[in-house]
Amino acid sequence: MVYPKDSKAAGTEETIMKIESIVGKTDGIGAVCEGINGEGPIVNDFGGLPESDKEMAIPEFQALLDKMPSCKIMTISPHVDKKSGYQRIKLLLERGIVPSLGHDRVATDEEILGALRLAPSTQFHITHLCNVCNFHHRTPSLVNFGLTEEFPQIPEYNGLDKPPSIEVIGDLRHVHPLTISAILKARHFSNIAFISDCTAESKPGQKVHYNNREMQVSDDGKCLYVSGTDTLAGSCCSVMDAFKSLIDVFKVNVAEAAAMVSETPARIAKLDHIGKIEVGKRADLLLFDDKVTLQKTMVAGKVVYSK
Repeated sequence: MVYPKDSKAAGTEETIMKIESIVGKTDGIGAVCEGINGEGPIVNDFGGLPESDKEMAIPEFQALLDKMPSCKIMTISPHVDKKSGYQRIKLLLERGIVPSLGHDRVATDEEILGALRLAPSTQFHITHLCNVCNFHHRTPSLVNFGLTEEFPQIPEYNGLDKPPSIEVIGDLRHVHPLTISAILKARHFSNIAFISDCTAESKPGQKVHYNNREMQVSDDGKCLYVSGTDTLAGSCCSVMDAFKSLIDVFKVNVAEAAAMVSETPARIAKLDHIGKIEVGKRADLLLFDDKVTLQKTMVAGKVVYSK
């Protein structure tokens, strides 16, 4: 979910209420909303997001969180929140919401470490690695942290447990396949969520009006741009597309590919009841043939699709 500048506007509050009303409901006809992944409002660089109140006062930020008891993850800029002594990240940690560092092209090593040291044994997350964040070989920023499976044994990283987990948009447009290949070699699959970032149907040329802006689906139907610009505003691929890319393009084995689109994202979001085929977990299952063609879909043990 995103938060336009006036997050007290009726439209934003109405959207939050609607989402909260359906969280966890298994009606037997399709996907289940498991909570809110907040992208903002405390971000330094908007990218394709609508402009938000990135300097939102602490009481107002707290009131926003109060409206979202089902918020699981929230993107937050370490560069911006350092100015408040990381008060907003502290609020997320107190509520059990996973802080996801992102939408920050200028975050320094010191600012990122300051955030991580708030809870040294807690694994933070990084929002859509490589998008709206930077890498430099001498002055580390978010991408450097996202490529790290173990912190180097030097004093500035002492006391920190695990580097942040990451998510990678799997439409092969937001992140180039060469870069994805390098990421898959650098990080263990249990720390990578391979996501869709889907915001529109794959209808080439279709225009979408969203938050007083016009978006347009690319000619190949793979992603969404802010009309008249080269600013990406989302993908048009599905998690199924991302899963198949892992297998077909990057030659990841089926078990690890499945983990990156199910088990790992569920663990990152602290959704203990889903993500694995295990006694006590909810039976949300996909059945494929040997060519990885979907045959059946089950939600909460009920067949909702059969080829």
